[in-house]
Amino acid sequence: MMVRALVAALMLGGCATTAVPAPAAETGALVDRYDEAVLRAIMADLAYAVVDTSENAAGKPFMMVEAGEALAFRVMGESCQGEGAAQVCAGVQLSTQFGETGEADFDEVMATANRTLRPAKLFRAGPGLAYERYLIMDGGVSRENLKTNIVVFVQVLEALYGQLFPD
Repeated sequence: MMVRALVAALMLGGCATTAVPAPAAETGALVDRYDEAVLRAIMADLAYAVVDTSENAAGKPFMMVEAGEALAFRVMGESCQGEGAAQVCAGVQLSTQFGETGEADFDEVMATANRTLRPAKLFRAGPGLAYERYLIMDGGVSRENLKTNIVVFVQVLEALYGQLFPD
């Protein structure tokens, strides 16, 4: 219900970890880091396609995800400590960018979204807009909670896309 209210409102107007416990995909426990296996399983449950996985120049893991025909976003590990197999990223950032459309007033869309969407933010990125949601994984979250956060991110992404690229 709260998700619908947030989307409707939009339409209207570093923590360090020293130990390296087993990933949640292996234990069924709470998810307390960027865990590619868990994230892939959630994306599959949601019928989203993981089209690429890699690391950025700083060594942070990420995956590119397509949610339907027109929507794509990145899932990146943040607040990372360690290197290689010992690396643990205690945060997950969901993000996407929109290029300039010429039709939408980016400043108005951004102001409305930032006023009504508490768990996410929009900001200028060059001539376009960036949309991000940061998930704190410290202490662990349930797989269902992580899935819900991703669903909410995509629902808002759909609403933003509809405003920025009207039919």
